[in-house]
Amino acid sequence: MRRRRRNLSQTVLNIVGILVVVSMIISLALAFIPVSEPTPTPRPTLPPPTATPTATPTATPVAESVATPILLSSRDETRFTFAVCGDNRGGDEIYKAILRQVEEDGAAFLVNTGDLVQSGRVEQFEAFAALMSDFALPFFPVPGNHDARGGRLEEFLQHSGAPAAHYSFDYGLGHFAVADSHSSMLFPAELAWLEADLAASSQPLKMVFLHHPPFDPDGTDYMMRGGNEAFMALMQEYGVSHVFAGHIHAYAEETRDGVHYITTGGAGAPLYRRDHPQAFYHYVRVTVDGTEVSTQVIRIEPAE
Repeated sequence: MRRRRRNLSQTVLNIVGILVVVSMIISLALAFIPVSEPTPTPRPTLPPPTATPTATPTATPVAESVATPILLSSRDETRFTFAVCGDNRGGDEIYKAILRQVEEDGAAFLVNTGDLVQSGRVEQFEAFAALMSDFALPFFPVPGNHDARGGRLEEFLQHSGAPAAHYSFDYGLGHFAVADSHSSMLFPAELAWLEADLAASSQPLKMVFLHHPPFDPDGTDYMMRGGNEAFMALMQEYGVSHVFAGHIHAYAEETRDGVHYITTGGAGAPLYRRDHPQAFYHYVRVTVDGTEVSTQVIRIEPAE
């Protein structure tokens, strides 16, 4: 009986020993087997930004959405009038009076030199679009610094009727170019566009519109902060007759190198009375006879 128990105990010990040995062998084997690390899932990456090339501009009529001026059959296309105003933001009553007077003048079209709204908000542009909804004449807006909320022009382009930040159109013997200075500068790319546009036009009369004047005839610093000299050199080189700007809430004019520079910023915004002797509400009536141009300042008196 005792021998049988010893044999059973010995058998159990043998089995345990065998299991320990097997376990050690397996552990040693696993230590020499290379363990592959899990392959990380690659994160999606966006392609690097690329610059979209801009085609060389040509002098073409403005987009149909802006209602390119069409001459009446009874009107001599070499003789016409048009109107220029600017900086109407916050002055709806003055601006509405200007719109009515311009229509009564028999003008061919109206150019607004910018700052249509106070701060570029979509609801402000919607209100401006409603203000213009009954205006019967073709309308050509220029982007101003107040129209570009955060430096962007999306709302301006969506609601103002402008086909682009810069564009041009022909009327009669005239070529009319709208340049973009809403950032208070004319960068090299904008100057290149303007030069290409003027060079492409064979019209004998050329005029340019922008928001910031390249200088202030009244001597203040309310003007462009960059590109001034290059812009004025282009105006002289390409024989531009008149440059119309806004930004200064007054009227001022000066002729330099044969180019007539007119600042018209009296369409409703608060006037700059302290530094400008001709700070009054107004617009400019422009008469074109062939290639001869004359201008008249039309004052608008506020309602009592």
